[in-house]
Amino acid sequence: MGKTLFFNIPATGHINPSLAVVAELVKRGEQVLYINTAETRPVIEPTGAQFVAYPESSALAAQIGRTSGGTIPGNALALHQINEALLPFALDLIDHLHPDRVVFDSLAGWGKHAAHLRGMKAIASVSTFVLDPRINMPPMPTGMMLRTTAQVMGTLIPYLRTARRVRAKHGKVSLGGPLGSVMNTGDVNIVYTSAAFQPGAERMGPRFHFVGPSISARPDTTGFPFEQITGSPVVYISLGTINNQNLDFYRACFAAFGDHPGQFILSAGKRTDLAALNPIPANFIVRNFVPQLEVLQRSTVFITHGGMNSVHEGLWYNLPLIAIPQQIEQAVVAGQVEATGVGLALGMEPLGQPRAEELRAGLDRILGNLEGYRYAAERMGDTLREAGGYVRAADVILGV
Repeated sequence: MGKTLFFNIPATGHINPSLAVVAELVKRGEQVLYINTAETRPVIEPTGAQFVAYPESSALAAQIGRTSGGTIPGNALALHQINEALLPFALDLIDHLHPDRVVFDSLAGWGKHAAHLRGMKAIASVSTFVLDPRINMPPMPTGMMLRTTAQVMGTLIPYLRTARRVRAKHGKVSLGGPLGSVMNTGDVNIVYTSAAFQPGAERMGPRFHFVGPSISARPDTTGFPFEQITGSPVVYISLGTINNQNLDFYRACFAAFGDHPGQFILSAGKRTDLAALNPIPANFIVRNFVPQLEVLQRSTVFITHGGMNSVHEGLWYNLPLIAIPQQIEQAVVAGQVEATGVGLALGMEPLGQPRAEELRAGLDRILGNLEGYRYAAERMGDTLREAGGYVRAADVILGV
């Protein structure tokens, strides 16, 4: 068939949604060259794609490290600087390989800009909500808005210097302002959620294809003690894979639920020292890593950080959610969890620090109307399962 270049970033939440899509493209005879940092090769090569590593550089590695955690404006600035570093590399790849199409993660703007500079359409792979200030930006608490504005102002001068250098070297490149690098949309956009869950989807037009998540079984090699899950209800708690060292939050969970009749499973993150959490209540199973999909299938309620992948996985298994966002973009997801009736949003101001009594009241509220929340979660799960997944995504990409 043809040849596709796929530019991504080394983040699990951005890689995982793309893997089944890439495997489907390869299955159909497409040659896919997947570009990412060297340590992601073992995850990507099983799809059948040809792996291409970004240039190795200590400065680039430091910039990539600054795109996770921290503030959204700080992450955006780091992505603009990475774009400046990688745009020549992306242009060289296109010139050398002559692809038929270019796909880029919505944070990997260098893929988009390189395609446009070479007169090609660019296809975005969007693993978050599509956010557009003209359509669907939710109101932020006053304190959060003031902090974010101050953070943007702090990045303005280095952003302008970076933008000036990029345009001086490459000509007309639309960077979208100081925050533009955190939401690069393309001429065609593959969005891994459903139109029913995406805020403002009805106003986004035909460039946006809401294909839902691609969720498939992941092998469990953890030796997790499933035989110990004997309580009811079962509540699974996870802050995801990045900002998961929030010991104050874990202790608040212990205080909130240590005397609860239910059973609680807490995934504390690989870098968390579990000894620092002692004493752990008897009704908690705490591990550094938990096989999430398997545990979700045994759970009653999911307390999550509000990352898109985790929220989708909870809804895929029809679970009511309590979202405790750790970052602004997760606060948007948490707000949609509450707005669609599939769960609650807690710990919104300040982010990620709900009080123990707030946690207990939230869980009591869910369990007090469990059938209602479960019904809403199941209906939303239906929209995710029926959106077409990786097969539809591959159809769209090959149609460009």
